[in-house]
Amino acid sequence: MNSMSTMHVLIFSWQYPPYMVGGMGKHVAELAPALNNVDLDGEPIYVDVITTRYGGGPAEEQVNDFLKVYRVDTPPIAPIDYYNSAVASNYSLIAQARKLAWQKRYDLIHNHDWLTGTASVTLKHEWKTPLLTTIHATERGRHQGHLPSETSKQIDRIEGHTCYEAWRVIACSDFMRQEIQSYFGVPSDKVDIIANGIDSRSQYKASPELIQRLRKKFSPNRERLLYFVGRITPEKGLHVLIQAMPQILEKYPDVRLLAGGKNSEKYLPLAHELGVAHAVNFLGYLTDEERDHLYQVVDCAIIPSLYEPFGIVALEAMALGCNIITTDVGGLGEVVNHTENGLTVYPNDAASIAWAVDQLFNDPDSARKRRRTALQEVKERYNWGVIAQETAYLYAEIIRERATVDW
Repeated sequence: MNSMSTMHVLIFSWQYPPYMVGGMGKHVAELAPALNNVDLDGEPIYVDVITTRYGGGPAEEQVNDFLKVYRVDTPPIAPIDYYNSAVASNYSLIAQARKLAWQKRYDLIHNHDWLTGTASVTLKHEWKTPLLTTIHATERGRHQGHLPSETSKQIDRIEGHTCYEAWRVIACSDFMRQEIQSYFGVPSDKVDIIANGIDSRSQYKASPELIQRLRKKFSPNRERLLYFVGRITPEKGLHVLIQAMPQILEKYPDVRLLAGGKNSEKYLPLAHELGVAHAVNFLGYLTDEERDHLYQVVDCAIIPSLYEPFGIVALEAMALGCNIITTDVGGLGEVVNHTENGLTVYPNDAASIAWAVDQLFNDPDSARKRRRTALQEVKERYNWGVIAQETAYLYAEIIRERATVDW
């Protein structure tokens, strides 16, 4: 790499701890501090994160010498006009960024998804600063290629516009790269694949005593435990897993399914209809600690998603030594290799899930080998040190290219 001066990067993200709805907030919270450990010819990377304050937290937080987070109070989002109220909230983020720009000059803006796209594109033109955007998921992808409402169409348009305005676009998987190219006509040489990651050191490890207590609670008669955790939306496929339970119970009547996620009990009528309610525990909202502890207690985590740009939940399970069964969709199919580090099944196919559960229980030796392989891959391929280095090198490349352009 050529020598370069100190780098200042502004990151926009709608989510950041303590406000966490999906994987984006976790991604930014892990990436931003990891960037400080990347050596670019001895020069540090200074990062400011501008985010919303919906989850509370201090308005300003100096995380370390190189990272500061600004949480901005924004008007409440109106459910009746979700898109326009979200876009309007961007102007509060823009105002905060302009204040910071009086004190320093940013070399690059890094935007995450459509919700802060308006702020990012506005300041790109105002400051003549290159914009990098990470697309974590697309509206069309979430709806299996369709745009079911005017709000969805508006979100789709701003996703495409933000990609168009970006100097480069980051996708977390080859699946997402293809989706971005197909939906928005983005040239292939404008999209860079940088995987998502996990910091296993921040996961909550369960003591042997706690594991024993939880097993006694959920498996008092040594029942086998299957586990789902995620957002309770159709794309996450919990309904398909529940539909697989009659077939699973027919062969393994001692199986119990633990279903975690806010409002998971909405599927209780389906469980009753299928006659499996006695075998499903709807746990509702789980804290990160509760989620991690259960990975270490259950026999298998099942990820039956219909759409998954990457699948951080798979890495969380793998890093805690949990068997996994996932659908072979999107980025999941790139993280989980069938029979090597997990088992994969057809999407929206209850019989396929039942088949995989049978394979898992029938061959415990192979299951142990898969767990070992999965754990090793998480450590080597999906750690934030590697991801931050790839991201920082892309920052440097964009900044060098910008220096050669008469804007």
